[in-house]
Amino acid sequence: MGPAAYPASVRNGVSEAPDRLLPTAQSAAGDAMARPRLYSEDALIRAVADARSWRAVLRALGVNATSGAMIRSVRAHADRLKLDYSHFRGHRGWSDADLQAAVACARDWSEVGARLGLVGGSSQSTLVRHATRLGLDVTRLGAPERGKPLELALSVNPDHLPRAGSMLAAAWFTLRGCDVAWPLEPCRYDLLVTMSGAVNRIQVKTTRLRAGQTWRISLSSSRKGVPTYDTDEIDYFFAIDGVLNFYLIPVAEVGGLHAIHLASYSAFRVEGLLPPPAPDHGPSAAA
Repeated sequence: MGPAAYPASVRNGVSEAPDRLLPTAQSAAGDAMARPRLYSEDALIRAVADARSWRAVLRALGVNATSGAMIRSVRAHADRLKLDYSHFRGHRGWSDADLQAAVACARDWSEVGARLGLVGGSSQSTLVRHATRLGLDVTRLGAPERGKPLELALSVNPDHLPRAGSMLAAAWFTLRGCDVAWPLEPCRYDLLVTMSGAVNRIQVKTTRLRAGQTWRISLSSSRKGVPTYDTDEIDYFFAIDGVLNFYLIPVAEVGGLHAIHLASYSAFRVEGLLPPPAPDHGPSAAA
């Protein structure tokens, strides 16, 4: 219904027919001050009957369908008119009426879920909340099943280390209170890390190549014509070996080298993502 369908006095913001137009939602204290609304009781009755959610009602009435305050206001008017909106589903595949029927016939929560086309015990907690909201008697259904731990066949695969390297390095610095930034465009460093007030350029390198009892890691760049790094381009290498040992090596220590054996740089090895737990010495002697 367009604006022309309403009396001129309503279009100008003053209602000459308060018995046909809904007032605004009154406050909890019963505030009698009200502004006219540009939808009638008949329009609200039709919208509630045809819609399946409150947002659909608001769209049918031509008001802001994304406003939570508007939803509360319209719902308050629907309650005042004692309108039945048990058929509303929202994003659910079942309505309040469907739930009421399922609860009345089922013997346990699993059967309630099955009657509503739901699979898995995790949905039962949602059904319990809605049944409580509706004030349904569910004592005979017993307690819902507890959700089972999710079983995932996931394990660490070293083949993914090159892809995870920069994220592992960023996590390591972040856990130690450093600010970490990622370059927006490809450049010679992978991370910008603020340590002790200074910004440092970090190049992350990973290796899965064993060399006897140590790991061999390449420090070369894939960029043609510039195979190695120097102090004008980066400040540190953050090296990660195949068993997730971490090394923070100043570029000045390895400048010009294409590859190194990490065993020769054990002095630059740092603790893992999390520091080792403090030793438990048991009860003190004084105790």
